[in-house]
This record gives sequence, C-alpha cells and structure tokens, in this order.
Amino acid sequence: MPTTTGHDTAAPPADLTPAEALAAAERLAERILAEAPEAERRTAISPGLHEELVRAGLYRMLVPRRFGGYGFDLPSFLDVVMRLARADMSAAWCFCLPAGHAYHVACWFDADVQAEVFGDGHFVCPMTAAPGGTARRDGDWWVIDSRHPYCSGAPYSTHYIGQVMEPDPQTGRPRRPVLFIAPRDAYEVLDDWGGTLGLRASGSNTIVLDGVRVPRRHVKEDFLQTAFIPDGPTPGFELHGDPMYLSPPIAFFCLELATLMVGGVQGALDEYEHLMRTRRTTGRPPIVPRAEHPDYQRWYAQAAGRLAVAAGTIRFTAERWMETCRRAAAGGAPFGKEDDMLLNMMAREALRIAWDVLQESIMRTAGSSAARTGERLERCFRDAAMCWGHVNMIIEDFIAREYSSAHFGVPAG
Repeated sequence: MPTTTGHDTAAPPADLTPAEALAAAERLAERILAEAPEAERRTAISPGLHEELVRAGLYRMLVPRRFGGYGFDLPSFLDVVMRLARADMSAAWCFCLPAGHAYHVACWFDADVQAEVFGDGHFVCPMTAAPGGTARRDGDWWVIDSRHPYCSGAPYSTHYIGQVMEPDPQTGRPRRPVLFIAPRDAYEVLDDWGGTLGLRASGSNTIVLDGVRVPRRHVKEDFLQTAFIPDGPTPGFELHGDPMYLSPPIAFFCLELATLMVGGVQGALDEYEHLMRTRRTTGRPPIVPRAEHPDYQRWYAQAAGRLAVAAGTIRFTAERWMETCRRAAAGGAPFGKEDDMLLNMMAREALRIAWDVLQESIMRTAGSSAARTGERLERCFRDAAMCWGHVNMIIEDFIAREYSSAHFGVPAG
C-alpha cells in the first residue's frame, strides 16, 4: 500500500472546463496504462499519478465552486471517468469513487461541515454503504467503533464517510442507522488490499475507527444513505442552488460503476484492435492478418457497435438524471424513488452490454495467448469480472421490485 501523500506540491488550475478536464484525462491515459501492472502490485495508483490527478484538478470536479471546486455536472464527470477507465479500470476505480463522493457531502451536510471538510478544495473520500460497526452518543459527540472493508481510494483519502448503527441502550441491538464523516487522522487504513481476482489497483483497503469521537455536526442521525429520498430542499440545494443536490444516490452510484465498466471494456477493445493489426489467423488457410479476415472484421464491428450503444446509454442516462434534477428544482415533481430506480436500471443495462461484449465477442475470439498472466486483456477481464460481481448487480432484482412498487403504488413483492 502506498503512503498517503499530501498535495502541497500540486497546483490545480484556478478554473477548469469540462473539455480541459477531458483533455487532461487523455494526456494521463498513456501513463495510467503504462503503470497498470505495477499499480496492481502496489494495490493502488502510484503517488506520482495521484499527484498528477491532483495537479490536473480532477479530484475537484464535483466539489462545489464555493469551496474551491469546479462544480461540474454529472455527464462531464463521467466523461472523464470513462476515459481514465479506458486506460485502466482499476486505476480509474481508485480515483472515481472517492472523487465522486464530494457530491454526497455537498448534498447532505450543512454549510459549516462542508466548509470544514472541503477545505481548500482537495477532497478524496471513500464511502461504503454497509453498516460496519456502532455509534454511541456522548453529549455533543458520537463515539464510533467500526470496521469498513472495500473503501476504494483509501490510501490517498482526506476523509471517510461511513455507515454505522446506534445500538439500543437496553438490548444492545441495532436501533437506527447513523452516517458520519471523519478526517484522515481519525481512522486507520489497513494494508489488506490486493488479494482479489481483479481491481487490485483500486486501493480498496479496510478503514478502522477505534473509539473515535466525531462531533455531532458531522453526523446524520437516523440516516441510511441507500434509502435517502429528498422530500424537500436538501442542505446542498439551499446552499448552492444546484439542482444536482435534489437527487437520491442510487442511480448516481450505478452510473459510476457502469461508466467504469464501459470504459474498461473500451480498453479491452483497444487491445483487441492491436491484436487484429499485429497477429495472423490460425487454423484453416488462408493464414492472413486478422484485420483482413471477414470473421474478425465482423467480430470487431459487432463489439464496437454494441460498446458505442453502452457508452451512449451512459450519456443519455446521465443527461436524463440532470433533467430530473432540474425538474425538481423548477417546482415540478420531486426526484423520487421511481426516478432513481429507473435510472439505476438504465445504467445497469449499459454495464450489462459492456460485459456481454467483453465475454461474447472479445474474450471468445482474441485467443488464449491474449489471456496469459500479465497481458492487458487478461487484466481487463479480471477487473470487469469484479465489477460484474459487485453488489450493485446482485441487488438488481430488489431495485426492479422497488421501481414497480413505486410506479404502481403498491407494496414491494
């Protein structure tokens, strides 16, 4: 695990446009790809690459402008994530999730907390949804004892957002959910990541809080992040006036994962194209360069077409997400559960298309030598398999039931 580094050597732009951010991602792509094998061994991106991301201002894309960020909309953020993931999904995962959680802080927490945690605008914050321990009230403080695995981006984190349960003082059983945010000096990052099939460079280490005292203003009581549906103006909307902060989090998170998957499979298709240009067919004559063979031409075209559909679905879903936010801000129907669940399912379909392209077209026809340990395509497949097995895919039936329940106004089956 790399040592957490500061960012005092980096000087992000005073302002940044989405086009400039995407150009920065394009410039960094070659380095990200070159460092991918070593990043797996390190279990996170390198300190040098982290500094480049800081210097380019990419961690600040979703930090509100009031607090030193650029306040990008969701489609612009996802464009950058997809380009980084095309170079290496695992490295992009290490960046995307802790950078994306600036949105949640800006949405959920009051102005004084935002001013404190965003500081000068540099904010890298893992967040996990599963409750990992307990929170006990002690006057104006909460005492946190918890353990949270899979905290992507933990080695370079400045803060952590965690979900815990407050126990009943009489029975000790969980009584209600509590959400908290804690600074880097309040928790320990364990050196325990890297033993998974893929996403080994995602820095998804375990974070531990041992009797940590968190001020009450940094805690959201009776708050379960996965069940949050705004029933009125959020702290973020009242503070920033940005429609983005009137949304629930479920679709947002699935859009991040789907973007990482689509970008990662774009990288696999880049490698497939390289194989077509450099390798010849095998088996029955004529033995020709793969790029000249009609079957390979058809396989490549089918993969490229379907992957373009997946990327287009990401863009359409993100823009519809923004439109739903603006509708709520304009006094129309709130951004409700039905909206959130439908957008979640739309993003998941993009993820599914990308996975199908990878296994049905690319891996099936690339040849076994392209799947040897250390090959780019082998790494792409392992990373994508981890994304495919993420809990986000496991709960798709639950999401579907919740959508239909909201749509028909009946209890979920």
